[in-house]
Amino acid sequence: MKNLFRYFKKYKWYIFIGPFLKLLESMLELCNPIFVAKIVDEGIATRDTQFILKYGIIIIISNILMFCFNVISQKCTAIASVRVAKDIRYDSFKKISEMSHAELDKFGSSSLVNRLVNDINQIENAISIFLRLMIRVPFLLIGAFILSLSINVMMSFVFLVLIPIILIVIIVYIKKTDPYFKVMRTKLDNISRVTKENLAGTRVIRAFNKQEAEQERFEKVTDGYTNTSIKLSKITSLLNPLIFLLVDIATIAILAIGGWQVNIGGMTQGDIIALIDYVTIITLSLLILSQIIVLFVRTNASVVRINEILTTQPSIKNPDKKTPAKKYDALMEFENVCFNYSFTPDEKSFIKDLSFKIMPNQTIGIIGGTGSGKSTLAHLMTRFYDVTSGEIKFKGKNVKDYDIKNLRQMISIVQQRSTLFSGSLRENMQIRKSNATDEEIIEALKISQAWSFVSEWKNGLDYQIMAGGKNVSGGQMQRLTIARAIIGNPELLIFDDSSSALDFLTESKLMKEIKKMDCARVIISQRATSIKNADLIICLDNGDVVGIGKHNDLMKNCEIYREIYESQSK
Repeated sequence: MKNLFRYFKKYKWYIFIGPFLKLLESMLELCNPIFVAKIVDEGIATRDTQFILKYGIIIIISNILMFCFNVISQKCTAIASVRVAKDIRYDSFKKISEMSHAELDKFGSSSLVNRLVNDINQIENAISIFLRLMIRVPFLLIGAFILSLSINVMMSFVFLVLIPIILIVIIVYIKKTDPYFKVMRTKLDNISRVTKENLAGTRVIRAFNKQEAEQERFEKVTDGYTNTSIKLSKITSLLNPLIFLLVDIATIAILAIGGWQVNIGGMTQGDIIALIDYVTIITLSLLILSQIIVLFVRTNASVVRINEILTTQPSIKNPDKKTPAKKYDALMEFENVCFNYSFTPDEKSFIKDLSFKIMPNQTIGIIGGTGSGKSTLAHLMTRFYDVTSGEIKFKGKNVKDYDIKNLRQMISIVQQRSTLFSGSLRENMQIRKSNATDEEIIEALKISQAWSFVSEWKNGLDYQIMAGGKNVSGGQMQRLTIARAIIGNPELLIFDDSSSALDFLTESKLMKEIKKMDCARVIISQRATSIKNADLIICLDNGDVVGIGKHNDLMKNCEIYREIYESQSK
C-alpha cells in the first residue's frame, strides 16, 4: 500500500477528520462501561434514582455523540476512498494508454480490464476500512486493556494471555492464505479471458456447433478458481471460530475469578459488568482486526497488480531532446532492420535484415504468405514496436527522434482488423482530426467509396454506430475506417490488408481515388491484383525479402511472387 499513499495527500483533510472522529467515538465507547458500573455500584445499590437518572442521561448523550461522530467519519472516509480510487484508476488507464504494443501483449486485455475494475474496487474497499478502523481498533484494544487493568490487576492477566495467542493465530492465517489470494487473481483473469473470447467469437462457436466444448472449457477455468477458493475458505472458516473459542474461554475465566473476587470483597458487581463489557469490546475489536487483516492480505495481491501497471515503463518513449529536421530523398527508409517479438520463445528474428525506401507520392505494395511479416512491417512504420536492430528513418530522421504524436499525425494506418467505436459516425470520423468539418468527412467518405451508402442513411453523419460496429457490414466497416484514416491529409498512408472485404470493382475504384491523393501509399494485401500496378512491390517470406521490384520484374525473377500471382489469376 505504501506506493499508493501518495494519492492520499490530495484528500488529507478527509483522511485526518475521518480517523479523528473515530478516535473520539472510541473514547466515548470505552467510557460507557465505567458509567454502567457506577450505576450498578452506586445508583442501584443505594437506590439513588437521581444518580441513576444522571448517569443514564450521560450514557444517552454519549451514544448520540458517538452516532454523530460515526456518520461524519463514514462520510469523510467514503469520499476519500472513492476519490483516491478514481485517481488510481485514471492514472492506471493513462499508463495503459501510454504502453507500447509490447507491454500490452505482455499483460493481455482481459488482465488489464480485471485490474482496472476488480483490483481497484478491492483497493477502494480496503482504503475505506483502513481509514475508519486504523485508529479505532488499536485504541479500543489498548484502551480496554488499560481500563481493565485499572479495575483489577489480576483480571488483566487473562487479557495478557488472550491477546498474544490470538495474534499468533492471525499471523499463521496470513502466511497460509497470502499465496492463495495471488493465485485467485490470476485464475480470475483466465475466467475473464475465456468469457471475452466466447462473447467475441459467439458466431464462430455456433457456426461450428462448439457450444458444449466451450462450456467445458469455461467449466475448466471456473473449476480452477473454485477449487482454489474452497481451499482458501477452509482456512478462513477456522479463523473466527478459533477467536470466539479463545474469547469464550477468557470470559469463563473472568466470571470464575471475578465471582471469587466479589465473594472476598476484592471486586464489586459493577466491576464484573465493566470487565465483561471490556471483554466484549476486545472480542469485537479482535474480530474486526482479523477481518481487516484478511482484507489487507486479499488487497495486497491487488496492490501488486496495480503497481505492475503504474511502474511499467513503456518501451517506446518520446525523445529527450528535439533533433533538427534533415534533408531527405526518401520519405521512409528501412536500413538493415531486424525485429523480434518479446514473447517469441527463441532468439530468431521475425523480420531479418530488411532494407528498402519509400519515396514521396510513391505506391508501395507488400505481399507474402500468412505469417510472412506484412502486418509487422506496418506496425514498425507507425512505431507501434521498435526495431531490434537497424534503423527506420522518416523524412531523413530516425523515427525514435520524433515525438510519437507528431509521427503518427504524419503517418496514418488502416488496420487489418477494422474497429469502430460506439457513437455517431461523425465522432468516429473525427478520431484522427478532432476538428474535421462535415465537408472534409464527406470528401473522405467519397474517396473510400463509403458515401454511396452513408448518403442513404436516414441520419447521415449522425448515424449511431453500435459498439464494435455491429450494425454495419464488414465491407462498410472497412470503407469507413479507410475514410477515417484519410482525414487530416497524412504524408504516408498504410493499408494493412484493409480491403479484403471489398469486391473487386469497389476496390478498383478505391485504389484509383487513393492514387490521386498527395501522399505516399503502402498497400499490404493478400491479393496480387491489388498491388500489381504499384511503383514498387516487396515480396516477403518468413520475414525475408525474397523479391523487390515492379510486377513484371518479379514475375521473371521471384518464384514466390509468381506462384502467388498465378494461383490467384488462374
